[in-house]
Amino acid sequence: MAGIKDVARAAGVSVSTVSYVLSGKRAISEKTASKVMEAIRELKYTPDASAQKMRGRRNQILAVSEPIRGDINEAKYNAYFLHTAWQAKNAGYDVLLLTGEDAVDDIQRVTRSNMVDGVVLLDIVEDDDRVMQADSYGKPCVAIGYPTHRGDCACVDVDFDAAAALAMDYLYEHGHRTVALLRDNERDYARRSGYVVTLRQRMLDRAAELGMRVVESGRNEADRFDAAAFVRDLMAMDPRPTAIVNQASATVLNMVMQELVERGMDIPSDISVLSVGTFFENDLVVRPVTEIPLMPRLLCSKAVGLLVSAVEGGADIADASEFVLPQVQEHGSVLTVGPADSVGLAVPSPYSKTSLVESVA
Repeated sequence: MAGIKDVARAAGVSVSTVSYVLSGKRAISEKTASKVMEAIRELKYTPDASAQKMRGRRNQILAVSEPIRGDINEAKYNAYFLHTAWQAKNAGYDVLLLTGEDAVDDIQRVTRSNMVDGVVLLDIVEDDDRVMQADSYGKPCVAIGYPTHRGDCACVDVDFDAAAALAMDYLYEHGHRTVALLRDNERDYARRSGYVVTLRQRMLDRAAELGMRVVESGRNEADRFDAAAFVRDLMAMDPRPTAIVNQASATVLNMVMQELVERGMDIPSDISVLSVGTFFENDLVVRPVTEIPLMPRLLCSKAVGLLVSAVEGGADIADASEFVLPQVQEHGSVLTVGPADSVGLAVPSPYSKTSLVESVA
């Protein structure tokens, strides 16, 4: 079995440098740390318990992996981290937040050095390396999200298939047959952020099953969105959509709702608004919006509870998964429309001259 000297030799560094990379007690350059972690992976090195705290002794610390990107949705980022930290505190644990881009290396460093007792993964994408490498951590791991490939990682998430169906069924039952979809941040679609991609596609699928027509907004690039063009094109349609389904941030939705007000349109008398897969509990919106929200408090409670059951009770959670059913939170922004208001939409052409395009599921 490889030892720390073997790792140091393979990486071309001193034994103390390997120790510092694993413990995080001293700043080591990214280049050197990467060489050490690569040697650890190749040699399948696990730090010896005699060089650490006793392996059977808990540190009462949970790692929370949530890489920081330049275009993060701060409200959602803060909500998931804070609720995870709160649930961990209630269970008697502190949290160690890992925000670096080399997320797998960061997790391996703190798990292999026995700094933490378990790992919570946030901001999951469809093909998430952190999840697929879970068997290399040597500690129990729970993801809040459901990626394509799970590895040895438990998963907790909202049932977004059900959320998409609920959204379209809800609008259909309120008489809406033509809706406009206000897109989320384009980078979330591009990086295959799990729930954002799934939710959009499932909403389009369900709308097609119901015979509804969906037109999508133009691109939303990190909240740089032309709300005036979106509303102008929406109003020019004859007949126009009777509802907006929102996936975007509060910032973008506020711009759209403000533009609607400035053009003399009332919510919900003139157009309904339903927000899906968002979290506006702590965001400032210009008016309350009916929402099928994310549920960070509940999801974080379930994730931490599952992790603690593995850390303290030895439960095998590698294959565990749990889906939470979505709920509609009514805030009076969706109105029931009659047949005369819900007829099909004549979509203008060519699409390149409008901020709205018809979606094909």
